[in-house]
Formats: sequence, structure tokens, C-alpha cells
Amino acid sequence: MTWRILLCSDGSPASATGAAMLVALRLTQNSQISILGVLEPGHESSRLQLALQEMAGGLEAAGTHLDIRLRQGHAAEEILAEAESSAYDLVVVGTHGSRGLTRFRLGSTAGRLARHLTTSLLACRQVPPSVDRILICISGDEPPADTLGVGGSVAAGAGATIRMVHVMSQVALSWESPSDDLEATAEMAMERKSREGLFLERGMEILRSTAPEVTVTPRLRHGLVVDEVLAEIRQAADQLLVIGAHRAPEASARLAPFLDDVADQLLTHAPCSVLIVRSK
Repeated sequence: MTWRILLCSDGSPASATGAAMLVALRLTQNSQISILGVLEPGHESSRLQLALQEMAGGLEAAGTHLDIRLRQGHAAEEILAEAESSAYDLVVVGTHGSRGLTRFRLGSTAGRLARHLTTSLLACRQVPPSVDRILICISGDEPPADTLGVGGSVAAGAGATIRMVHVMSQVALSWESPSDDLEATAEMAMERKSREGLFLERGMEILRSTAPEVTVTPRLRHGLVVDEVLAEIRQAADQLLVIGAHRAPEASARLAPFLDDVADQLLTHAPCSVLIVRSK
């Protein structure tokens, strides 16, 4: 897969993690990368220029051809404007906990981008030299083909293994659901051909067709989604979490508090980088 990537920087040390993550994921190969520097009000241009030069130098050393673009204004607005001006596959930002690049009334820059971007977003923190453990979280009525496809492609390029996790509610799916299913492992659910087992099997099929060379381990957890996904990350020290976009950018703002909750919490609290895949 060839990526067209928008790598964003405001000159802060946190924003440098975006370039490091692209190298760790080997996404500098077979990619067209544009670096966007955003000069925010009251900030010195010299710091931004130095940061952009260092970022470009590191990526060019990795064999990447790139161009540098400059905008002035608030980070989220300028990143959104640039992303909308061209057909990027991925927007990359560095983030530091819940602060992101800049704090906004509605959340961090990364959180705001996740809500409004029409393309996928990679928010980077705690970047390792190389990525070899990726966790893909799947949910819904059907396994998300776009999320699994992108996650599988990234894992294949990085030479990483995948753990695919589905969090099952502690509430039975129906009156007929066996209580044993509420404590089943992925292997047990797949052997019993339960609803969750069939869901995991379909997810495995998608990953095998997308990235047949990648080792995939299915995982089934029980409880609250955010708590269980964070526990899964800590358990295996995953270096990248891949999730589907929480809602369409044009979705009603009235529904945002309900639709954004899981993705926003994972984006804020995950101890690793987070890739939010937006369906094409």
C-alpha cells in the first residue's frame, strides 16, 4: 500500500514523535510525505523552523522524498484545512497524554481531529525504535473490514504481530445465551461457534486475506470496553492500538457525547500510539 501522509508539527518536542513513529512503522518507504508546520499565535517562528529542519533531515535520511508546508493559526483548524485541501490517506500528529498539540475547549488537538477529519489519524506517543506488537480492537455487528485491512497492512509493513481483541459485554446477548459464554476465551467462543466466536472468525478471515504473512492472535475480553482495551495493552505492552473511527464527521453534534466517548478515552489514556481508521 502506498500512503500519502500529512505529518504535522507545531515545533514542540511532542510533535517530533510523529516522524519517529513513521520510521518505526516503516511507513517512510513507499510513501509521499508532506510536513505541515503550524505557527501558532504568540510562538516564535525560529523554533518551528528548526523543528521542521530536524524532522525533514531525519526522514530524508530514511530515504523519503517530502515537501514542507507552512500555515499560521491554531493547530487543529490549520491541520483540518490542509487535510481537506488534498487527498491524504493519513494525518500524523504527536501527542502528550490528554494535552495533544494544544488544549481546546472540546478536547486536545488529536481529539478534535479525530472528530472532524475525513481521513485516518495516527496520534503518536511513547514511540519505540521499531513496532512489533499491534493491538486491533474490533466491535459492531460485523468486523470492520477497513480497520482490519489498514491494521493488517501496517503490521505487514512493520513486520509486527497482531492481537485482535473484541470486548464482550457482561450482559447476555439474549435470554438464550449460555452463561458460560460470558466467561469464554476467544478459543472457546470460536470452538462453540457462539456469536462472538463467529465474529472473531470473520475478523481472522479478513486479516488473513489482507496480510497472510502476519501472525494474528484473537482475544476476547469481558467488561467495559475502555477498561478492557487498556488492560489488554498493558498486559502485552502493545506499541500501537488500531481502532475504527467513532463516527462520521458529519454526524449530529447532539450525539457526539455518546458516540465519541470510547474513542476519545482510548485516544487520551492509551499508553501507546493510536491509529484511528476512517472508512473510505
